[in-house]
Amino acid sequence: MDELIALTERAWEANRNGDAAFYDRFLTEDVVSVSPWGVTTDRDAILKGFAENRNPYTRTDQSDHKVIMLTGDSAVHTSTVEIDVLMNGTVKQTMRVYATTALVRREGEWRAAVFQITPAPAA
Repeated sequence: MDELIALTERAWEANRNGDAAFYDRFLTEDVVSVSPWGVTTDRDAILKGFAENRNPYTRTDQSDHKVIMLTGDSAVHTSTVEIDVLMNGTVKQTMRVYATTALVRREGEWRAAVFQITPAPAA
């Protein structure tokens, strides 16, 4: 479980850094992402978004981690994340979300198959 929490921390770090190469390794080929606005994106769109990094995250603080092992090679990780983002690269905005990632272990490596961000009420 600690391994999966550390991996999600690494994913948020890669998000802050616009590290599309990390996500290229981390995402399954058939991954899907669901945004807070209900927009779904596939692998190509996800990687393009990280590479462009138009709305960079400058801070991502996770808390309330929960890991649910579904099988020996699949799990769900949830957390609450407070994010500082620069909208269009200039206007700072803070948002609080629930982040859920479904992970599968393939060829010995954990990979994200689905992730979803849902708005959370203010703390």
